Amino acid sequence: MKVFTQFPVKHVEGNLVFGRDGTVWAYYQVEGFAYDFRDMMQKFEPYSNQLSFYVENMNDLHFLMIPSLTDVNGIIDETISEIKRKEYALKEYGIQYFESLKETLSSQRSSRDTNEYHSYIGIQLIEKRNKFHGEGNAALMLTTQFQRFMQGFTSPLYRAVGLMPQDILKRDIKERQDQAEALREILTTSMSCLVRHTTKEETVFLIEQNFSVTPNDTHLRKGYETSVDVSGIDENNQKYEAQRGQAHSFYELQNAEIKEHDQKTLKLYKLVGEEIKEKYVQYLVVDKMRPHSLHPGSEWMFHIQNSLKFPVAVSIKASFLRNDQIMKKLSNVRLSYEDQRTEAAKGNSEVDLSVEKSESGAIQMESRFGETGYPAYACSFVFRVAGDDMEELRVRASELKRQMQKFGIHLQTPYGETISYFMEFIPSAPRLNEDYLQYLEPTKLAGMMFAATTNIGDNRGFYIGQTLKLNRPVFIRPDLAAKAFEGTQNVMDSLAVMVAGMTGKGKSFFINLFTYLSVLTGSLALIVDPKGDRKGWANGLPFIPPEFISVWTLGADEADAGCLDPFRTSTNPEEAKDIALDITSFLCNKQLGDVGFTILSEASEREAYHDDPCLGGLLEDLEKRLVTVEHRADRQEAAAQIIETLHTLKRSNIARLLFGERNQDYRVLEVSKPIQVLMVQNLQLPRAGKESVRPVEKISEAILISIAAYTKQYMFNQDRFIHKVVVQDEAEAVERSSEGKAQMNFINRMGRFYNTSLVKGTQNATDYHEDVANMGMKFSFALKKYEEVVEMLKYYNLPATQSNIDYLIGLGRGTALFQDIYGRTAAVRIHPVYKEIEEAFDSSTSTQEEREYENERQERITMGG
Repeated sequence: MKVFTQFPVKHVEGNLVFGRDGTVWAYYQVEGFAYDFRDMMQKFEPYSNQLSFYVENMNDLHFLMIPSLTDVNGIIDETISEIKRKEYALKEYGIQYFESLKETLSSQRSSRDTNEYHSYIGIQLIEKRNKFHGEGNAALMLTTQFQRFMQGFTSPLYRAVGLMPQDILKRDIKERQDQAEALREILTTSMSCLVRHTTKEETVFLIEQNFSVTPNDTHLRKGYETSVDVSGIDENNQKYEAQRGQAHSFYELQNAEIKEHDQKTLKLYKLVGEEIKEKYVQYLVVDKMRPHSLHPGSEWMFHIQNSLKFPVAVSIKASFLRNDQIMKKLSNVRLSYEDQRTEAAKGNSEVDLSVEKSESGAIQMESRFGETGYPAYACSFVFRVAGDDMEELRVRASELKRQMQKFGIHLQTPYGETISYFMEFIPSAPRLNEDYLQYLEPTKLAGMMFAATTNIGDNRGFYIGQTLKLNRPVFIRPDLAAKAFEGTQNVMDSLAVMVAGMTGKGKSFFINLFTYLSVLTGSLALIVDPKGDRKGWANGLPFIPPEFISVWTLGADEADAGCLDPFRTSTNPEEAKDIALDITSFLCNKQLGDVGFTILSEASEREAYHDDPCLGGLLEDLEKRLVTVEHRADRQEAAAQIIETLHTLKRSNIARLLFGERNQDYRVLEVSKPIQVLMVQNLQLPRAGKESVRPVEKISEAILISIAAYTKQYMFNQDRFIHKVVVQDEAEAVERSSEGKAQMNFINRMGRFYNTSLVKGTQNATDYHEDVANMGMKFSFALKKYEEVVEMLKYYNLPATQSNIDYLIGLGRGTALFQDIYGRTAAVRIHPVYKEIEEAFDSSTSTQEEREYENERQERITMGG
């Protein structure tokens, strides 16, 4: 059993790691940026930002890319725990669903064997402790060593009684913390994404995960301490506070037995639960790679995430060399080759071809560094691959080598050095083996695309499907953007959800699934359903009995008359008069500047403050004033025309919902169930993109505007701390009206404060226009028209390349291009898991028998029968 008694880490303080060799490292988690779907120019942005950092940096660096198995069971267990902390009507049904979901997904291999990657970067804060500081200048090295020697005698650690030389002064810790914060701000710009300090628990985790045997046997250690507080007093009676590292605290992290299975392989054993688990590990190193490369085309770190189905951990220790230092090294190398030529000539022989090739490479590098003035990095690249048995390990190692060859990177597994390379993954650990150092210019580090990520979703909440690439499960929590949790680095703060796509591609299905799963986790839902697709919900849904669902079909009952009058659906008189004016001017085709518009504005103002305001009352008022007040011919003519139009429209059966009457006993819209579906009988909307010309179409659109006002009232009246989902299907029809658009915009903008997700479903990207700036998550199913695809890509901040256009047009049924609240984009196949849920939300016209017959038919065609 290997136990590292002289562990390289002395103390961990937040994201600071104090090494026993005197180095101090600051570690940061780099949240990552999306790289798929970018064009050539956009791929240069992160490359250029990182290149600038590596050129200007003067510190040693440590890159870590750590995989973790997507813990589906852990995510679902966390969701169940959150459900248990809440009190809501569907609590027990929610628990039943997620318990069942966990069992189902656990049995599916595609959901179990997927990985996500996390990127970390460490920066060595003390320049004089850099690996190559002073190398090449003997006088500087001697001076530095002398200064360190003298500082030892002047430090309070040597003079204060009660302190020891290996203690760490708290004032020094504070100084390094300030330095680390300044670097974090630089890194955020340089890495093209959010960068945060690792917490102490996360930093300790980075150490302990090296001793992990199973995917989930290492967890964050809350409150774990690696030192104790000490103090000392010097000869002037001045007190000094310090931290004293505890070596035994790092023994506890080494909780696995490590044996050398052979000269290339480690075998790790660990007691997990009540069972001994084991795994075999190999460390592969780069022994040959090009010193510089072109970009795009060298993104090997991103390629590992995007192509390999098994986890690969990567550690890169990059030691900084000034330009004069690398030039000196290359000059010495060139001189050594010349010496070899001289000696060969003396023996009447020629140098080996490999020597000539190496000499040529050194000359090219020397020329390159001379031209650019770039610094260099002496890098050790280590790849960690694990398997449950030696055969699996062999296959994985071979596949990794094959994939890296595509980038001109040659890997090998050194004999007898496994422990040395094991240690390279430990934060602050010094490099123990320098046999395979690669001297590279900054372009090579920038080109590997460190922190480019394929991660998508929140990894919490509920399951919506899998990515098309590698089948990674996707989880989202719809209210997360408004929570402002520490460590949640979202770039979108809005709870609104954009859902677009042409008919038949899965848009409505996803909206239903999103709403359904939100309600099972404790949300409330109001669904405006103009097409009546959800009529059958009144009979209940899987895991949701019918008593928890209310489906209103307004217009089917006499008591519904007047219930959608804007004076009754609005939140206050001021809003009511604006909506009433918008509806009546829309119905009568009056525009700002028309005499009729002025008349309607005045009438709406008067009616808003009546004891029993309604559109019927507004019409009565207009009729009275036509006889008693209106004397100007133009106003009389306009008023008469308005009255005639409104009376004509009122004769429509559906209009009785919109036109309330004074002293009317109308049905008050109120919410009493977790799911409230609002449908309108005989609602007839114009086709998408077409203006309404028929009276019933105009009335239908006006009704939707009034319903939009009611949804605002719904948002106001519910508990702010309960998440709400407002589904506005056919949002385009509502937003044709300026007031309808204003209502929707208000819900969109204020949704974060009122904890409300407005889910807008439309067929076209152009229906969103400037609203896209207020959208959080975005889901685009396949679009048909070229201009719509281009507009949607612009919303996603993606280039309208032909490949992206073809990709979005060609998305299959049930597949959406998803952009999460972190700005990352991936294609996701929506998966309801259960057939009963799929059938409940399916809006196609095929019967079960027809679907079964079609499946059999396709099988016969495939088999050639």
